[in-house]
Amino acid sequence: MKPVSRRSFLGTAASATVAFPFIGWKTAAAGKKPSETVQVAAFGGNGRAFGDISATMKHKSTNLVAVAEVDNARTGAVRQRFKKSKVYQDWRELLEKEAKNIDVVVVGTPDHMHAPISMAGMQLGKHCYCEKPLTRTLDECRALTEYAAEQKLITQMGNQLASGQGNKATAKALRDKVIGKVVAIHSMCPKSWGSMKPLGVSSDPPESLDWDQWIGVAKMRPYVKGEFHPAQWRKRIGYGTGTLGDMACHIVHPWCKGIDSPEVISVKSVGPAPVDEDSWPLDGRIEYNLKGNEYTDGKIPFTWYDGKNVPGDDLVQLVGDRKNIPVMGTVIVGTKGVITANHGRDPFPKIYRDGKLTDEKIDPPAAADHHGEFIDNVLGRAKGTVCDFNYAGPMTETVLLGTVAMLVPGEELKWNSKKLRFTNSAAANKHVKDKYREGWEVKGL
Repeated sequence: MKPVSRRSFLGTAASATVAFPFIGWKTAAAGKKPSETVQVAAFGGNGRAFGDISATMKHKSTNLVAVAEVDNARTGAVRQRFKKSKVYQDWRELLEKEAKNIDVVVVGTPDHMHAPISMAGMQLGKHCYCEKPLTRTLDECRALTEYAAEQKLITQMGNQLASGQGNKATAKALRDKVIGKVVAIHSMCPKSWGSMKPLGVSSDPPESLDWDQWIGVAKMRPYVKGEFHPAQWRKRIGYGTGTLGDMACHIVHPWCKGIDSPEVISVKSVGPAPVDEDSWPLDGRIEYNLKGNEYTDGKIPFTWYDGKNVPGDDLVQLVGDRKNIPVMGTVIVGTKGVITANHGRDPFPKIYRDGKLTDEKIDPPAAADHHGEFIDNVLGRAKGTVCDFNYAGPMTETVLLGTVAMLVPGEELKWNSKKLRFTNSAAANKHVKDKYREGWEVKGL
């Protein structure tokens, strides 16, 4: 499929009944409720994106109108399963041609394209489901959060286990102060989305892949076989957000939901520095200070560990044995006990008092279908999604502050959330917002 050039795209949009958001458009029908069937456009056609498509289409009141996928070789599953859906290689062309035909956008692209596609869709009045992390940069995150709220759009971030009973039980336990007020939080993940080696030699991309479209708003760079596309982009600075960005929005959700995502006061990376400008480092450790609220015992520390980095023996003593520390999950220390919450297998909270596991159980709220909840809200059949952008935005900002700290390691970075600025580091402030590639600017970002 021939991609739409920016010049021809803007020219067409300016004279059309709908205008593309590069030039700043809001439809009069922003956020309207479909009558019976939700018409869906999906961005990304394989991998996690196809999972989102499949899960969304399980809802009986949905229809997949179109999919945008930059690599034609990765569209087979979509074409086979959804034969009546149109497939585009250029996401801008999809929005231009299908704006009148869709109600929602489902964004499952690499991290660096989350914000531009989501914002473009919302500026056309479309409700938005976007994979985690909500955005790649802090500035993008704040912009999407505020825009969705202003336009009263239905939103959901794609950390699916948030809708499960295990996550809900942990959040409820914290809200109910089952372990008293929170004193400290430790979250960990053994994954290693990073590299301490330089990238290989560049080469020509396969004919099926539109490399310019894959790069999108990011800085242009040569294609390297086996890197970036289709699966290694999470490791790469400027495109993915490393282990922290990939997994923390899953793992920190139960406690963020439970204690209302306290503001970050400061953040410091005490793990290794990136080996170069291309790749996130391995074995990260990020130390946060969080502002206190009604659920905490004053301001509290939160520590993130990934790769081979794990908590020390002082934390082990609180749960009796190192085997009781989740391999992937969270330990929440309170004034009256400790909660451990695994991510994935057996996600229900376990409660420890005086270093011993109790038999206390938390009666959780009912589980929900994460994608189905989003669609039901769009249809007006439900009220509120578990990870709407009003919640997911601040939670993602907490995560992304850690990714900035990894780029300025060894410094305690003091954060002013209201001003969206670090108060003591010009170097860190350079990473709050990135300039989009010329010709790919999006209004509002």
